[in-house]
Formats: sequence, C-alpha cells, structure tokens
Amino acid sequence: MRTRRSGRRWTDVGVRELHEKRTEVYLASSAAAAAAMGSVVALNVYAGVPLPFPLLSTLLLVGVASMAVPGGVDWWFGRWREKIDDALPTFLSDVTSNAKTGFSLTRSLEMAADNDYGPLSKELHRMRAQLSWGIPFEDVIRSELRRLDSRMARRTFGVLLEANRAGGKVEDMLEAIQRHTMELHQIEKEVRSTLKPYTLTTYIAVFIFLGIAIVMLDTFFAGLISTQSSAAGAAVAFAGLEGISLSTIKSAFFQIALVEAVIGGLGAGKLGEASFAAGIKHVVILVVATILAFQVFVR
Repeated sequence: MRTRRSGRRWTDVGVRELHEKRTEVYLASSAAAAAAMGSVVALNVYAGVPLPFPLLSTLLLVGVASMAVPGGVDWWFGRWREKIDDALPTFLSDVTSNAKTGFSLTRSLEMAADNDYGPLSKELHRMRAQLSWGIPFEDVIRSELRRLDSRMARRTFGVLLEANRAGGKVEDMLEAIQRHTMELHQIEKEVRSTLKPYTLTTYIAVFIFLGIAIVMLDTFFAGLISTQSSAAGAAVAFAGLEGISLSTIKSAFFQIALVEAVIGGLGAGKLGEASFAAGIKHVVILVVATILAFQVFVR
C-alpha cells in the first residue's frame, strides 16, 4: 500500500499556473523579443556598436532566446502531465479495488487519495478537499479535467463520471475500463519509445550539415578566394564569386546553420515527444553546438 505523501513542489504549481496563462506568456515573450531586436538594430546600425555575430544571426539568436520561457513552461508542464498519465492506470486500479470491497465511488476515490501517485497525489488531495466541502462529485471531476488537460485524464475521470451517474454496482464496469485504460497507456508508451530514435536522426542530419559547411569553408571556399585574389584569370573562371569575401560566405553559412539548428530542434521535439515545445531544449543544444563549431573549427 503506497501511503507516503508527496510534498508540494513550488515548481509544479508555478509552471501549471503559467501554462494556464500561456497566451499571456507567449505575448510577453514576443513583446520582449521585439524590444530586444529593436535595441540590437538601433545599437548596431545607428550607434555603431559591434556585435559578436552578424546582425541577422544576432537577431535569430535573440528570437531563439525569447522562446526559452514559453518553451520551458510547456516542456515542464508536459513532463508533469506525463507523470500524471503514468499514474492514472494504477489510480483507477486502486479505486476499483476499493469499490469491490463495498465502498461507494466517492469514498473509494477519497481512500485512493492516501496512496502515493507522485504529482497525481496533489490533485487527488485537492479533489478530496473539495468533496469534503460538499462540492458535487461531477463538478469536482470536471474541474480536475480542465486542470490536467490530457487524453488519459479525460478517459480515466470520464469513466468515473459515467460510473457515478450509472450508480449501483460499478466495480465490474470499473475493472473492465481499468484494463482497457492500461492497454491504451501501454500502447502510447510504445509509440513514444518508437518515435524517440528519430530525435537522434535529426541530430545526425544537423551535425552532417555542420561538418560539410566547415570542410567547404576551410578548404574549398578559402582556397577559391585565395586563388581568385592572386590569379588574374580566376575572376573570369569564377565570376559568380567576384567581389565576395570569405567572411561574407562564412556569415551566410553560419546563418543557414542556425536556421537548420532551429528547425531541426523543433522537428526533433515533434518527432520524439509529439510536441514542438519539447523541441526547445533541442534547439538550444543545436544552436550552442553550431556556435561552438563555427568558433572552434572555422578559421
């Protein structure tokens, strides 16, 4: 019997509240990004302040940085919701066991709240408190559905809602639904495990592009520009590059690599965890790797 109570973590509470106000968070981050970009342009173009990277690259990096807060909130909320989903089949099984011993559905849920289901335990304590205040069972369940906002929660608490409406002996129905919920949850876990290797594929694609870019810049383009500047006929042979400096080519490749890192990171999150928000951490990793690669390996 799991009877250890989990402590209340301020991170879970704060992130959940921010997620509920995610529209405001996205608007605030967008406004901050716009202000930062405007300041960068003003400082560089009008005040002549030098930038560590080309202007377009710097603006792209500011945009990526602005994604950190809303992306982090969505990612943390996704982790919290995943832990909730993992605990729901066990919770439903315990409610079913309590109902089999003759307790009512409401009492079975209150008893299950004493068990340890990780983050779900806090939600169950909240539900039990609301029931003790005399709030109707259906209102408590609907409120919880809005807070959890996941398919597994809708299935589990929807079953409890229908069982409460049906009345009578609900343990047989709960047992059947519990088995069905367990199977669905197992299928979802298998799907997530199957998709996660695609994250590695995205990393490989980005690093291959970086490798090709570094080799071309340090060998092909560097040699080409050197030949063009020293041989009189080279400008005719390579007229397409006439007047273009090596630093300009490096800047163009750097900007392309940054775009590749951002798109690849978001794609990795969508493929591996079915969420673009989960790709924010991959975006940060790939952008940092891109900056380091150009700083260390490009001469």
